Amino acid sequence: MSSVVITGTSTGIGRACAERMAEEGWTVYAGVRKDDDGEALKASATGDVRPVILDVTNGDHISALMARLGEELGRAGLDGLVNNAGVSEGGPIEIVSDDDWRWHFDVNVFGVVNMTRECLPLLRTARGRVVNIGSIGGRAAAPLMAPYSAGKFAIEAISESLRFEVEDFGMKVACVEPGEIKTEIWSKADEQLARVVATLDSDAKVRYERHLDMLYGFVAEGGKKGIPASKVADAVQHALTSARPKHRYLVGPDAKMAGVVSRLPDRLRHRMLSLNLNRWARAGHKLRAS
Repeated sequence: MSSVVITGTSTGIGRACAERMAEEGWTVYAGVRKDDDGEALKASATGDVRPVILDVTNGDHISALMARLGEELGRAGLDGLVNNAGVSEGGPIEIVSDDDWRWHFDVNVFGVVNMTRECLPLLRTARGRVVNIGSIGGRAAAPLMAPYSAGKFAIEAISESLRFEVEDFGMKVACVEPGEIKTEIWSKADEQLARVVATLDSDAKVRYERHLDMLYGFVAEGGKKGIPASKVADAVQHALTSARPKHRYLVGPDAKMAGVVSRLPDRLRHRMLSLNLNRWARAGHKLRAS
């Protein structure tokens, strides 16, 4: 039976991936933050789901997982690692604190690096696969989202480098880049926006008013137009099981459009992104005024 570690499976994309791979007959080591999340996942999944308490910034959690994998998988090795756990909050670069930058990178970048580093020996044994969950934010950065986008740009680079490093071992590496996905994140967006606004003094609120409108518009659209997390699970399943997995998977119409736009000349790309940002800003301004 094939085995996979998936991080960040309490909700959203990670949970959809865990349920899918268990349904496909894989043994799924599902990283969760709380025991209750693990029990809920086991109840909803069909198949062999083995929850594990896993904060990807916690070395003790990672060590405990590695010990368990070594004991339960032995010489068979590990067939897959899906690095999904991540965080997202924003704010103007002149306002976001060093601690917030470090938090983003600790989870979104070093969490991926540390999990990959520790799992590689078992993955190499099984000629397994690594699937990193990136974002269209790793192709185009929006205002007030620099920490998040910087981390996702880093995931693109990590995936590219790792792909070359492990190909001699018969391993494959894919990066899945979702666009707007309908998950629980949108229900928390108002709280996140409130935290962003709370970091701004009155002058900064005026200075960044258009960009705040843009964030409100983006959140409103994402909550309505996001596609199901199962579409991301489709891509992850293909990356883990296909004889010829893609290097990159663009999931959703907005992600595919971002892929096209990212190949345009810089000035034209900036112009097209600005048009979209301005559309969100107009929509957000109406929402905030209502």
